[in-house]
Amino acid sequence: GQAGACTMNVNCPDGAPFSDQKRSVVLLVSGGNGLCSGALINNTQYDGKPYVLTANHCYNSNLPSWVFRFNWESPDCNNPASSPAYSSLSGAELKARRIGSDFLLVEITGGLESGTVPASYNAYFSGWNRTGETTECTCGIHHPRGDIKKISFDNQPSIATQSVIAGVTSDPYGVWKVIWDRNTTTQQVSSGSSLFDQNKRIIGQLWGGQASCTNLTGPDFYGRIFTSWNPSGSNSTNQLEHWLDPSGTGALIVDGYQPGTVVSVDGTLILL
Repeated sequence: GQAGACTMNVNCPDGAPFSDQKRSVVLLVSGGNGLCSGALINNTQYDGKPYVLTANHCYNSNLPSWVFRFNWESPDCNNPASSPAYSSLSGAELKARRIGSDFLLVEITGGLESGTVPASYNAYFSGWNRTGETTECTCGIHHPRGDIKKISFDNQPSIATQSVIAGVTSDPYGVWKVIWDRNTTTQQVSSGSSLFDQNKRIIGQLWGGQASCTNLTGPDFYGRIFTSWNPSGSNSTNQLEHWLDPSGTGALIVDGYQPGTVVSVDGTLILL
């Protein structure tokens, strides 16, 4: 009940096309409080490695005690009278982080089954697009103010630009600029949530901005997967490539992964 009145529940009709992607989205909890949002992200091995993409400014030293809350959402478009049920896992390990594109990649370590999220959670590992190409439209799925899962839409093409957020200057063209439509927005604790393109693949994670229910035309800025992939001079500690393409396929686009399904990797890796 803490999110702004203008926020849209993920199971409203507008969210139906993202019924898979919403299952990748998690609330990050540290010290008992909502910290940020994030999403399970697929890799070129399609092996269910429990990587979560979020924002670097969400990082703290309490990773071993972080809690990842899954499926915390209203069953329909209405706000429920009480908190919906959810599932959770605890514990994470740092894989990579970077200031210039504000990304943080962690791996969940606790409560796993056969090295991945338990099947009963019905989790989904969202795909990604690192081409850097301008999108037709975008969607964000997040937990504003640590509330139940919400969804936001920008019906216009995304814009690659540079930003200054909380005194930190992004890489040149290091962020996507988004201005929300359909009276939707983000708020605090939406930070780190994934931005999806028109093909429902992750292209970035929320760094910050001015969007709110009282400033619906305020821009938000998302660190770009394109920029975070393999920055000049980077290594495994500050890039995504080492983790999301461990076998060096060179894929530019990877689709999402539903555990328990048979995947033809040759048919899902796209080399442009």
